[in-house]
Amino acid sequence: IQSIFGKNSMRHRSRTITDPGLVVQVSVSHRLFLLLFFTVSSPVELLISQTLCWVHDDLDQVDFSRYLLKVCGREEVLQNKHSLGSHEYIQNCRKWENEITLQLLSHNTMRRDLARSSTQYKTVARLVQTVKNLCCALDEVETPGITEAVKRLQHSANLPRTRSPKVWSSLVWSSLVRSGLVVLLLLGLNVFVTAVVLSFRWARLSTLTLTWFVVVLLFFSYEKYFLMCSLTHNGKNLFKPVQSKRVSTYKSFFYHIKWDELINFPIAVAVLPLESVLSLTLFGVLNQNAGGSPDSNKQRKGPELLGKVSMPLFDFRRVLVSGSRLLCLWMSAQGAAAASGSTGNLLFDIMFFTVSFLPCIDVGVLSRLKRADHQLLWDHRLHCRRDHPSSLPKVLASAPSWDWASMAHIHSLLHHWPPLPPVTALELLDSKFADTEVRSVAVSWIEKSSDDELADYLPQLVQALKFECHLKSALVMFLLSRLKTSCMFDFRLLKDAVQDPAWGRRYERVLGALLCLCGGKLRVELEKQTQLVTLLGAVAERVRQAGGSTRQVALQEGLENVQNFFQRNSCRLPLSPSLVACSFFNSNAVPLKLTLINADPLGEEINVMFKVGEDLRQDMLALQMIRVMDRIWLQEGLDLRIVNFKCISTGKDKGMVELVPSSDTLRKIQVEYGVTGSFKDKPLAEWLRKYNPAEDEYEKVCVGELLSCAGCCVATYVLGICDRHNDNIMLRSTGHMFHIDFGKFLGHAQMFGSFKRDRAPFVLTSDMAYVINGGERPTSRFQLFVDLCCQAYNLIRKHSGLFLNLLTLMTSSGLPELSGSQDLKYVFDALQPHNTDAEATIFFTRLIESSLGSVATKFNFFIHNLAQLRFSGLPANDEPILSFSPKTYTMKQEGRIHHASIYSFQKRYSPDKHYTYVVRILRDGHNEPQFVFRTFDEFQELHNKLTILFPLWKLPSFPNKMVLGRTHIKEVAAKRKLELNNYVHNLMRSSTEVTQCDLVYTFFHPIARDDKTEGLEATPKVSNMRPVGRVEGEVKLSISYRNSNLFIMVMHIRDLVSEDGTNPNPYVKTYLLPDPQKTSKRKTKISRKTRNPTFNEMLVYGGYSKETLALRELQLSVLSAESLRENYFLGGITLRLKDFDLSKETVKWYKLTDVPYF
Repeated sequence: IQSIFGKNSMRHRSRTITDPGLVVQVSVSHRLFLLLFFTVSSPVELLISQTLCWVHDDLDQVDFSRYLLKVCGREEVLQNKHSLGSHEYIQNCRKWENEITLQLLSHNTMRRDLARSSTQYKTVARLVQTVKNLCCALDEVETPGITEAVKRLQHSANLPRTRSPKVWSSLVWSSLVRSGLVVLLLLGLNVFVTAVVLSFRWARLSTLTLTWFVVVLLFFSYEKYFLMCSLTHNGKNLFKPVQSKRVSTYKSFFYHIKWDELINFPIAVAVLPLESVLSLTLFGVLNQNAGGSPDSNKQRKGPELLGKVSMPLFDFRRVLVSGSRLLCLWMSAQGAAAASGSTGNLLFDIMFFTVSFLPCIDVGVLSRLKRADHQLLWDHRLHCRRDHPSSLPKVLASAPSWDWASMAHIHSLLHHWPPLPPVTALELLDSKFADTEVRSVAVSWIEKSSDDELADYLPQLVQALKFECHLKSALVMFLLSRLKTSCMFDFRLLKDAVQDPAWGRRYERVLGALLCLCGGKLRVELEKQTQLVTLLGAVAERVRQAGGSTRQVALQEGLENVQNFFQRNSCRLPLSPSLVACSFFNSNAVPLKLTLINADPLGEEINVMFKVGEDLRQDMLALQMIRVMDRIWLQEGLDLRIVNFKCISTGKDKGMVELVPSSDTLRKIQVEYGVTGSFKDKPLAEWLRKYNPAEDEYEKVCVGELLSCAGCCVATYVLGICDRHNDNIMLRSTGHMFHIDFGKFLGHAQMFGSFKRDRAPFVLTSDMAYVINGGERPTSRFQLFVDLCCQAYNLIRKHSGLFLNLLTLMTSSGLPELSGSQDLKYVFDALQPHNTDAEATIFFTRLIESSLGSVATKFNFFIHNLAQLRFSGLPANDEPILSFSPKTYTMKQEGRIHHASIYSFQKRYSPDKHYTYVVRILRDGHNEPQFVFRTFDEFQELHNKLTILFPLWKLPSFPNKMVLGRTHIKEVAAKRKLELNNYVHNLMRSSTEVTQCDLVYTFFHPIARDDKTEGLEATPKVSNMRPVGRVEGEVKLSISYRNSNLFIMVMHIRDLVSEDGTNPNPYVKTYLLPDPQKTSKRKTKISRKTRNPTFNEMLVYGGYSKETLALRELQLSVLSAESLRENYFLGGITLRLKDFDLSKETVKWYKLTDVPYF
C-alpha cells in the first residue's frame, strides 16, 4: 500500500498497523488528563493505575480493584482484566479516528438505579439456610445437585462469597434447589447412617467406564483420600483393581471430598456375569502433623482403610442398574475411630462406551451428502472425531436411527467428542437436532462465548427456543443467565418474538421469566422504554399518513406527548435522553429523525431514525451478517473500515436505526451536478475534497474509500443485497462507504414492472473507481482494490458453514425473504464452496469487471433521481448548498457585489488536466478586488440550482457543455471564457431576488483553494513517454502445480510504457519452451486503454509431470493489441521452472525486460 499511496499519505496507516498507539482522555473529578503511549494490547488495569498516580500521592493506601473506567456518554465500562483493544468502543474510536474519552469511577460511585434491592439478597440467604437445615435433618447428606444449585443461586444474587464468573438466574436455580431436595428426600428417607450415593447410566456398548463424583463428610485427620475400584465375581477380581487420584477436602455446607474422574474397565458388558459386584474401598493418607508428635515425620504410615461399599451391577430382573442409589458405607475400625460418629456420603456416576479404530475418510463440512454418504460418514465417525471435530453436526445428522436403543451410543459419542467452537456448536441447536442431551452439550460449548461474541449470535439463539422440547432446558437457562450483560437486547428480541403467531405463547413465558428475574427497578425502566416506543410510533404513523403540506403540523402536535413524557421521565433508548429536536426525512417511508440529549454530561447528542411501516428484522439480520464478516476480517488482520451501526425492531413494522454522523447519500452528492450527476465521474471525489482540502487528508480518505468499498462489494454480493439505488448507499466525509436499508436481500431483486432494477452483481460505479484510481485512468490502486476484494471474499468462503448455519436458524423467524432452503441456495452459490481460492479469485475478478462496466447501475440511479424530483430543492439550513463550499454565505456577511467578471483562465493538473476560470469580484467597501477560481462544472451547478430555486424567473442562458473534439484544450477554454463572462454579466443584471440570494453569494465566496497560490503557474506533469523500444513495468504471477497441471495465474501488470506515450491495449501471451510447434500458446483477454491492467486469469498446462516441467522454461510476453497496425511488444520475462518449488504456490512481482519472444 505504501508503494502505491506514497510515504506521506500512508504514515498514519503504517502507525495503526505496526505501532498501534492510543491517546486516551480520562476524566477524574471533571478534570481531563492526557495519557499518551498506550497500545491496544495494554491492559485496562495499567491505564487505571497510571490515572490514579495523578490523583493519589500514596498509592499504598489505594485498592486498584475498586476502580473501573466508564465510557463517557454511555452506560458501558471496560473490563479490567482485558486489554484496551479487545473492547468494541476502542476499536470503533480507532476506526473513526475519534478521541477515546473515559471516566474513572470507583465502585461506590457507580449508578445502581437498576440493581436488585437488598430484600432480594436476604430472601436468597434465608433460602440457603433452609436448605442447609433440611440436609442436616437428613443426617448431613448433601448431594452434588443441591451443592451446585445452591452455588449457582448464590452467584445469581451476587452474594459476597461469590467468586465464579458465571451468573445464573435466581429463579432457575431456586427451582433446581427444590428439585434437588425432592431427589434427596426420595433417596434418603430411611437412611440415617454413613452412606454412598450411586448414580448409574448405561448403554449397550462394549466396555465399562466408571465416572464418579464423591462427597464425603468425615475423617478430619487425613491429608489425602483415594478409592480402589474393583469388579468381582465369586469373591475374585474380574480385572485388576483401579486406583483413583488422591484428593483433599473442601468446605461447602459440610466438609466434602470430591472426585471427578473416569475409571475404565476393559471388559465387555456382554460377557459380565449377572452376579458381578462393583466394590469401592476408601483409603485415607494420614496427616502426619495431626497427632502433634515431634517425631511424627520420622515414622510415616501407609494409607489406612476407612470403609467399603459394594453393590451388584444387575438387579433381580437381570437389568443393568441405572438411576441413583443411596448406599451405606461399611466402615473399618480405623475409619469409625477417625470419623468419631460422623457420617460419609459418596456419589458415583457410571456410564459405558466403546473404543475402536477406523480407516481415514475426508469429510467436507459443506458437502450436500447423499444417503450413501451419510452411511459412510456414520461408519467412520470415530475418525471424524479425531481428525475432523467440526464435522459433529454432519455425523449426528447421519445417525441411522434415533430410537431408544440407539440413544446411548449417540450420547456416548457426543460426550467423548472434543469441544466445538461456539459458532460451530450453533448448528446443533437447529430443528433437526431435537434430542435434549445434544442441545444441552451444544449450550455448554456456547457458554464459553464472551458477551461481545454472544451478542453477534443472540438472534439465532432466541429463534432456537422454538426447537426446544420444553422450557426447562439448558438453552433457556443459559439465555436467562446472561441477563445482567444483555438484558436490554434480550428484552427487545423477546418482545418482538411475542408477535409470532405460532410461537408467541412460548416467548411470552420466557419473557415473563426474564421480567421476574430482572428486579423491580429494571422492570420499570423497560416499561418506560415501551411507553416511549409507543409514543414515537404514534407520531411517526401520524406524520406518514399526513399530506406533504400538513406533515410539519402533524409532527408538532404529536411531539407534545413525547415532550410531556420526557418532562416526567428519563429513559434509556433501546439502542438517557430527552428530546431536543425532531424532523422527518423526505422519503417514501417518511421516517422521523430524532435528536436527544445524553444524560451523561460528558456524552454527545444521540441521533436516531424511527421508522414505521417497514419490517426492520431483515435489516437487523443483514447488519448482523456484515458485523460477523467484519469480525472475521479483523481477526485475519484485514481492516476494511466497515461501518457498523445499530438497528433494532421495536414491534411490528417499526423500529430504530442509529444515524452515522458526517455522512450523505450518494444521490444527494451526485445531484449537486444535476439530475444526470450519476453518470459523471467526479462528484464523489469533489465532495471528499471539499471536506478534506489538504492533499494529505484527501489521500487518507481515498484509502478509506478504497477499503470500505471493497468490503461493501463483498458483503452485498454474498448476502445478495438488492434495491441498491443511490439513496441506499452512503459516504462519510472520512471516506467510509456503507449501505443502508436492507429490505431486499438473498437475491430477491427489486422489480420495476417486468424490469429487474439490480442487474449488476454489486454496486461499483465509475465515480467510485475515480476515487480509487485517483483520477480517470486506471492505476495500481485499482489492482490493490481487486486484491483486497478477492482476499476478503476468500476469507468469508472459509467460514461458509457459519453463515449458512446462522441463516438456517433464522428461516423460522417469519422473514418473507428467508423462509426455506431455496433462499439459502443463493448464499451457497455465491460462496462457491467447492472452488479453490485461485478459482474464486478469478470468479470475483470477473464480477468486479461486470459491475464496473454495467450501465444499468447508473441508469437505475438516474431513474431514482427522477422519482425523487418531487422531494428535490435546496438543502436544509444545516447542509451546504453547493458541493464545493462547506458553508452557506449571505450578502449581509460578505458585502454587496456590484461587479463580477471572468478575468482569465488557467490550466490545472490536479487531480486531472482541466481549466479553471479566474473570477474578478468587486464589493462595496472593498478597495481591492477579490479573485476566486471556479471550473465550468461549478458554474453549471450554480445555474442548475438557480433554475430550481427560481423556476418562474427569467435567467440568462447557460453555455452549452457539449463540444466537438477534445474538451480540455486552450481553444475551448478561451471560447468558454467569453461565454461565461457574458453569463456572469447578465446574471448580475437580473432581478434583486436572484442577484442577492444566498446561493450566488456562496458561489462567489472565497474557499480554501482560492487562498492557495499553488497551481497558479502550474506546469504540465512530466510525461510518462519513453523512447521507442524502452521497456518498463512489472507483472504479478501466481505459479502452482497440482494433479499433473501447471497453473499460471496472470494477476496484475503495472507501469507499462507504450511506443507513442498513449495508453496501450495490453494482453499476455505465454509459451512453455522449447515448443517448436507452438502448441503451448496461451493468452489472456485484452484490457483496453490502460497502463495498469488487472487480469486475474488462469492459464493451465495439463499433463505435465514435475520432471518434465523442470526441463521447461515459461516465456511470458506482454503485447498491445492494435486494430490498424501490428501488435507491438511491451515487455516480457523468461522463468526457468526448475527454480520453483512446485509443491507450494509462488506469488511474486516480476520485472518486465526486453527479451525475445514468439
